[in-house]
Amino acid sequence: MVQYLLITANVGSLFEPDARLHNSWVKTVADQVNGVDPSFFVIHLQETGGKKFTECSKQVPIIINHLANALPKFDLLRAYVDIDYEAVEYTALGALCFIKRSLWSSVSQFNFHTKKYEQLISPTEVVTEGLENYPYVIKHKFPKDFWPSIKWGRKGYMQTRWKIANKVFDFVNAHLFHDESNLAPIHDNPTLYSENRKRALDFVLSELSAMENGCTPMLFVFGDLNFRLDSRSFLNRLTESTNPHSVEQEQMGSLADGLQAQNGNLQVAAHPSENLRRTVSAIEFRRDSDSDDSQNSCVLRIEKKKFDYFNHKKLLDDWKSYRDDDKEAESFKSMFEMNINFPPTYPWSEDPENSETLMKTRAPAWCDRVLMNKAAFSFVKDGEPAYKSFGMETCTGDHKPVMLAFNI
Repeated sequence: MVQYLLITANVGSLFEPDARLHNSWVKTVADQVNGVDPSFFVIHLQETGGKKFTECSKQVPIIINHLANALPKFDLLRAYVDIDYEAVEYTALGALCFIKRSLWSSVSQFNFHTKKYEQLISPTEVVTEGLENYPYVIKHKFPKDFWPSIKWGRKGYMQTRWKIANKVFDFVNAHLFHDESNLAPIHDNPTLYSENRKRALDFVLSELSAMENGCTPMLFVFGDLNFRLDSRSFLNRLTESTNPHSVEQEQMGSLADGLQAQNGNLQVAAHPSENLRRTVSAIEFRRDSDSDDSQNSCVLRIEKKKFDYFNHKKLLDDWKSYRDDDKEAESFKSMFEMNINFPPTYPWSEDPENSETLMKTRAPAWCDRVLMNKAAFSFVKDGEPAYKSFGMETCTGDHKPVMLAFNI
């Protein structure tokens, strides 16, 4: 029997000059891995180097070494981490694969240049430069025309392929586009960001399909897919019996151009005025009241990078009540996922002293996911799968890691 463990972790928050989260993050991941005790373990990382990548990318090999030291049961490590931030194709993605010696003879790695599988020889291989031409990895940044309004971005995907006990596995680390603004899905195009994510992941799936050459491997796409809640249905749940009010930078435009409250439900106009897009800096949902005290009547205030609900603890505790608003994965009919029975994975506090709360920056969402094609899904279902997030008692940054474990 082979025990597999797949983990995805957005690690952007880890990379600060003081490296204050390194030890707790390594311990949290290592404890989870050692608890599962897999034979084959892959962890996909996003945002390696963090936002201060020019200063902090040098920390990446250090944290990989710390994680390897915390996992002494594994005899082999393959680590491919894109930290060459001056490269045109820079993605800040990483794929680390740990294998026990007992499995070496049953594992081979695909060489994308020779189109052949090769036996594993050296115990440790860490590659941080030149991944664009490295034979065991495929790595691409998404084409610029996918999101022409962004001047610079590092979203993309990274693929490795393995044969384990004569079964072929594709492990793909995907980091899809985020929501730039909390306001846009409300008073602009409600599907603006989700459509860009779909375009990107459809591109990945198309590229993978084109290279299969008659072989249909078991495909696992696990990364920060940035899936967000359906804004209309989610806000209707939170703001029942309230009315939306705009907070404008200038006295131009009207909230009524873009928002209407009908029977207590939020309606989003198809084409709000250009004035509204330019001038609305915030939207408040206020309880009906004879008082003009907007501060006390405000249930929810949304700004570009602020999502301030009047009872943030309730928002986290009641996560099951809005699971149905998580709909983006349904757009990918060829991909499957185990049932989600864990709290939103984003946006958690980055403060180690207050790590068990959500930040008031974005609406909660299940950004970090493990998707599978039909072959992989059937394979996993028969292997007593466990699909969950972890690290609730410690600070792992603004994302909680997500894991899928299964036996075959």
